[in-house]
Amino acid sequence: MKYRILVNGSNLAIVKDFLSYNGNYFDCLSTTDAPADLEKHFKLFHPHALLCFVDRIYEGLMDNLNAIRNSSEYNQAPIVFIAKEETANELDQNEVDLVLLRPITTDNIILRLMNYLDGEVVKRSMLLETEKIMVSDIADAPAESSAAEPSAPVAAPSVSAAPADPGVPADSGRKKHILVVDDDRNVLKMLKTALEEKYEVTTTLNGLLVEKVLSAKQVDLIVLDYEMPIMTGAEVYRKIKSNPESASIPVCFLTGVSDKNKVMEIMSLRPDSYLLKPIDLEMLMTAIENLT
Repeated sequence: MKYRILVNGSNLAIVKDFLSYNGNYFDCLSTTDAPADLEKHFKLFHPHALLCFVDRIYEGLMDNLNAIRNSSEYNQAPIVFIAKEETANELDQNEVDLVLLRPITTDNIILRLMNYLDGEVVKRSMLLETEKIMVSDIADAPAESSAAEPSAPVAAPSVSAAPADPGVPADSGRKKHILVVDDDRNVLKMLKTALEEKYEVTTTLNGLLVEKVLSAKQVDLIVLDYEMPIMTGAEVYRKIKSNPESASIPVCFLTGVSDKNKVMEIMSLRPDSYLLKPIDLEMLMTAIENLT
């Protein structure tokens, strides 16, 4: 499906770039952040998301967004910010639904937004099904007799929690584990050197070994070369996503492909992100932070 995106932003260059690229994936409408404009556009456009390209949290911005949240025209569409890390740090986590850190390419904004909204559709569908079941349960439940004697309270079973082992660090303290798959040894060496200070890094030269790594270790993100011999990145990706045990692991493609048809072929797979070679390490680090 095509999602309707309401776009607002103080960074006109990146907004213009996004709007010129959106046709194949979104229907977009530009708006200011004035409450009257937002309310009008929510009423007429019924967006699936409000996308805000923000250079800084200027005075009145969050008040305006809160005003639309409290408006009768608001349809629960998620509010998504595209911002630099220092700007994102000024936000309260309850003020927006998703933050994508810059630097980030337009293609990656599109991919992340599509994947996020797909997830929101599934989530809302599950909530609706749950509500239907609850309503059905209530309708089918026998009426309580007013003359019924109150039943004695039932004591909850006692459960003894195992004491935490002070010698074992909590999961939140462990390094995130990145699996890098590329047929170029120099790329593997460069990425391992760049990432290993902050992350645990495993590298492999071909996709045949990916399943073995995934079965042996907990992996938080896969950085995957798109063009490889023996087993292509697309084949590896489909195998990862078809396995319920690995399907939820985010995948970032690395590729030297710049042909538009090839790029659209990559995006049709709906990876979580993709970056062009030669690799921009700053953009890669930002992509990893966004995905983990």
